[in-house]
Amino acid sequence: MMDEILQQILHELRDLKSDVSGLKSDVSSLKSDVSGLKSDVSSLKSDVSGLKSDVSSLKSDVSSLKAGQERIETKVDNLALELRSNFKFTNDKLEEHKSIFTVVSDEIKGIKGDIEFLSGKSGKHDTEINHIMNMLRG
Repeated sequence: MMDEILQQILHELRDLKSDVSGLKSDVSSLKSDVSGLKSDVSSLKSDVSGLKSDVSSLKSDVSSLKAGQERIETKVDNLALELRSNFKFTNDKLEEHKSIFTVVSDEIKGIKGDIEFLSGKSGKHDTEINHIMNMLRG
């Protein structure tokens, strides 16, 4: 009976040893898995840090683009104002020149009439002179 009890204890010890060995294997597997998870978490932290840096850089770039756009808008507004001013100046000068050309044109028409009148008088005088010359010769 003692032998039997001893055999039973040995059998129980072997079972315990087998169970402990299985537990050790499971713990080792868990440690390996946890190590892999730690590595993955570390990699994720690094990636998140990189993303934060990239987002910060993008924010800076967007801010710079907004400032550049505002400068361009200001320049375009100033250019439009200058163009309107130049257009008004050009139109005013055009009207001024148009008025001058109208005055000159009217003066030329008057001079042309005077020339035609004087030309007619000159022709009449030439005819009279010719007639007087013929009388004197004749």
